[in-house]
Amino acid sequence: MKKYFIYGITDCPACLRACALLMERDLEYVFIETDFAPSYREEIKEELGWSTFPIVVLIREGTEELVGGYEDLLLHCQRHEAPG
Repeated sequence: MKKYFIYGITDCPACLRACALLMERDLEYVFIETDFAPSYREEIKEELGWSTFPIVVLIREGTEELVGGYEDLLLHCQRHEAPG
């Protein structure tokens, strides 16, 4: 089973769009709110190599894959949509 981690800020429009996109596609996700943790935001940006929010990570079969930001998530979902 796969799930997505969305590292984000609650009043960030792109973060909200990322959550909505996954919700619309009935995909499981966890939103990690970083509103009051600026030092953690910097740590996660450095650790994952992504400089803006949201930061979306796909967790599947014990592996983590950086998807990127909202636009990257949109492309990812379009590439992996089931035919039909």
